[in-house]
Amino acid sequence: MANVRDVVYAELRRKLMSGAFLPGERLREEHIASDLSVSRTPVRGAIQKLVADGLVRFEEHRGAVVVGWTDRDIEEAFDVRLLLEPHAAGVAAVHATAAEVDALEALNQQMLDAVQSDDPDRVDRIQQINNAFHHQLIDASHSARLKSLVESFLDMPIIIGSFYFYTTQDMLTSVEHHRQIIAALRARDRAFAEVATRYHLAATRMLFQNQRKH
Repeated sequence: MANVRDVVYAELRRKLMSGAFLPGERLREEHIASDLSVSRTPVRGAIQKLVADGLVRFEEHRGAVVVGWTDRDIEEAFDVRLLLEPHAAGVAAVHATAAEVDALEALNQQMLDAVQSDDPDRVDRIQQINNAFHHQLIDASHSARLKSLVESFLDMPIIIGSFYFYTTQDMLTSVEHHRQIIAALRARDRAFAEVATRYHLAATRMLFQNQRKH
């Protein structure tokens, strides 16, 4: 049953990350179980894990509810990422293997292909690939401490869902930022990797803040 629970958990987390559930929306066990063709027991276990993650909370008389995000939550997430992710990229420039840099390049090419496609689900694909890129970048630092500190901020659903208000040019700009980070890693240039990553995150933050004002 644990394996089924983990599959359900992964699917619910993916949907939360993609913005499929709205803040304050109830997660109804019976509906999820029916949609995923499983019993309610693994669904209940998966929701409990999401509660532990801070993505869902239990409310009296309502049950499991998707957590909303305050401006302070979002600012803190960007602050932490701007502090730690450029450092991780710099460390990756020193320690990443050629295969890891190749994996980053492959992900960025997938992201470009998705941006240039006319698939109806392209935004969902783009944000999944982008998230995988940033996780891969952290992994390439070969630092378990950095990984544990940064990963939860990479998976904040409201930030990952930001691609829904990106223009196509914004998406292409993000791909180009990734290319600069990859070039820095290939050159083993720690300072360049840090600057390129910081610039990329600062640009992302600005786009997000501008959207939140509307």
